[in-house]
Amino acid sequence: MEEYRSAWQQQGWQLIIIGPTSTWRQEWGEWEAIRDIVQNALDEAEAYRWGYDSEGLWIADRGRGVAVADFLLGPPKLKPDWARGKYGEGMKIAALALIRKGYSVRVETTGRELWIIFLEQDADGKVHTLAALWRAGGTKVGTRFHIIGYTGSAYEDKFAVNLPRKDIIAEGPSRLAQPIRRFNQLINHAFPNGSRIYVRDIYMRDFNSPFSYNLWGFDMAPDRHGPKNESDMWLDMGRLWSCVTNLKLLEVFMQMVRHPPIVETEESHNINMSAWDMGYEPVTNKPYAQFVKENASVWREAWVNNFGENAVIRTSDRWDGTVKHLGYVSVSVNWNVRDTLAQAITTDADLVKASQERLREVEIIPEDRLSTKQRAHLKLARAISDEIAAFRKVGGVHAAIIPPASDRVRTAGMYSRTTQEIYIASDQLEQGRSTIDTVIHELAHHSSGAEDLEQEHSTDMTKIAARVVEMTSYGKFDELMKGVMW
Repeated sequence: MEEYRSAWQQQGWQLIIIGPTSTWRQEWGEWEAIRDIVQNALDEAEAYRWGYDSEGLWIADRGRGVAVADFLLGPPKLKPDWARGKYGEGMKIAALALIRKGYSVRVETTGRELWIIFLEQDADGKVHTLAALWRAGGTKVGTRFHIIGYTGSAYEDKFAVNLPRKDIIAEGPSRLAQPIRRFNQLINHAFPNGSRIYVRDIYMRDFNSPFSYNLWGFDMAPDRHGPKNESDMWLDMGRLWSCVTNLKLLEVFMQMVRHPPIVETEESHNINMSAWDMGYEPVTNKPYAQFVKENASVWREAWVNNFGENAVIRTSDRWDGTVKHLGYVSVSVNWNVRDTLAQAITTDADLVKASQERLREVEIIPEDRLSTKQRAHLKLARAISDEIAAFRKVGGVHAAIIPPASDRVRTAGMYSRTTQEIYIASDQLEQGRSTIDTVIHELAHHSSGAEDLEQEHSTDMTKIAARVVEMTSYGKFDELMKGVMW
């Protein structure tokens, strides 16, 4: 106070007490201080400049300027949702941390200039309290922070606005649209320690991924070292990926979210593309999952390039046998991306449903349209069915025209769970062996209630085949066998 009265007050400087003591926020260093100064500049002007002069590092913007009252410590003045900062306190803490490190801080802003200082006061000993000296002057526009004595890093690569535009390889609209529409960004840049997550243009942390991100749709914890809710970050990544249309990027994405992943990343187990959770893009009111549906062709191509044309998304391992029987293979993906990927890529459930729809078109062939040989084989099939299913009769055994169950396999036979009837394709009735094989296969569905290639179905087929062999050896079907063509 003595120095202020004798040297500064006489020159027109006024003193304000900001409030916190020099021991506040001991964990803050140069990075945290510069981070919040730049953050304020970006919120003011969406851009900033920086450089070094003979005194140290300066950081400037062309915003509205800083009022003296903005330095006073009081109840948090919340910034709008679209801002990078949240509480309006970072500028004070930044200055405190820098002065504690031994630097001087001068602020030139619209219509005034300030020196941020520690004021030594007596309070059971000496206490250093953050304060400011200010007077009229400053700049005509914007604000310029001068960190005097600091010649270290400006951390320019920790602000996404400084990255080359070519390194932004994909963008998607975030949930923030007013008054500025913000876009989440996928970044490909060679950072020294791998990939990074930026939040609202500001570096948050390194992480394990082929890509870096700049995300806008979630709140940060007060210390900015992580999101307020971790799950919100992974959901915002999902919104970004929903908007990606580049084939090569989507091929890598498929490798990341396959279960187990081909490329192990943090996204592999955490990213969330649930259609319900992602919600709606605010400008068009379109569900984020709709972006995937609209660009289904490129998503399918990425899927096929990774897993083959006969791959479908696994929703339940119960369908694995049926999928294989239909000429396809099931591939598991992270469950949090499954329903949105299904907007573009066939699932096992889709495949089975389509097969069932096809098979509903089965047409029974009247016996008078069968050849003598086909009628003899059909009669044998019915006799086997009557003997094997003696205690739980089938609804009937028919010759039929059966549509292909899928575009990859023809259908030899079919069992209807509704009517408990067995249908045998007419070409299978040309040979006794194929007739017997088909009726055994369908009888196993009747007895087990299981799908193709499930263990219960395979077990019952073995039992039924053994029973047919046994009855044949006893001469049970001798009369019928006379007309059979093997």
